[in-house]
Amino acid sequence: MSFFIVPTPIGNLNDFSARSIEILRCSKIILCEKKTRALKLLNYYKIRPNQLIAYHDDKSEKIAPLIVSEIRNNENISLISDAGTPLISDPGHKIIRILVENSIEPISVPGPSSIISALTLSTIDISNFIFLGFLPKNKKKIIQILQDKIYLGMPLVVFSSSKELKVLIRLLNLNYKHFFISISKEISKINESTRRGIVLELEKSLQDEFFQKGEFVIVIQGKLKEESDSTKEEILKLLKSLKSEGLTLKQSMNIIKKLNETNKNLAYELALKIWDN
Repeated sequence: MSFFIVPTPIGNLNDFSARSIEILRCSKIILCEKKTRALKLLNYYKIRPNQLIAYHDDKSEKIAPLIVSEIRNNENISLISDAGTPLISDPGHKIIRILVENSIEPISVPGPSSIISALTLSTIDISNFIFLGFLPKNKKKIIQILQDKIYLGMPLVVFSSSKELKVLIRLLNLNYKHFFISISKEISKINESTRRGIVLELEKSLQDEFFQKGEFVIVIQGKLKEESDSTKEEILKLLKSLKSEGLTLKQSMNIIKKLNETNKNLAYELALKIWDN
């Protein structure tokens, strides 16, 4: 028998796969984050393990001998999280490492993931992406992470509460206001919705009801540093040239309107600075 990593629904209980349900029904022990959350799901599907154990990684050394012993006695053991795929910003990696060190190969069951759902809703090319999970509370650390990651040319995926989201958008608006972001809220739940747009536009709507409550997954469209700098320089040259020829800001923006949405917003931001001077 084996140790199973079992994803749980992230909102809609009907997203639980038949395979996941059967595995949990055949598991002698189920490790979970919070027993109250786990029991809601288990009771819904009439799953009754012999033991339901609240697990955190600081318990790994203590609980590992029991888990290894039960598996070697041909029992199934499963690990679930409060919602979604275990180990992704959730406990579990230490017990998995211990099992592998004891020649027990865990089995990962496919299932719900808010990361994948948010990416597919973003309209961004998601051939590659970087998952950052929950960002630090410290604003300086967030700024450093953005500086290190945002110019790698790949979307960045971030978990956030409503309060943390507002902080992130305001920080993004300091230096990356022309970047495109997609914000998905309450995925698979009744109030599921997604907002997309340029940072400077979304920052203006932070008082909207959408931002006030919920669990969010943010996808930030990254850029390559060289491309971003090059684009900015080209737009600056064109705008300065148009202004020197006596065109108004509005006339100049009409000329640039064939640029894609991101460049158009960047152009408007740069134009305001040039015409203000």
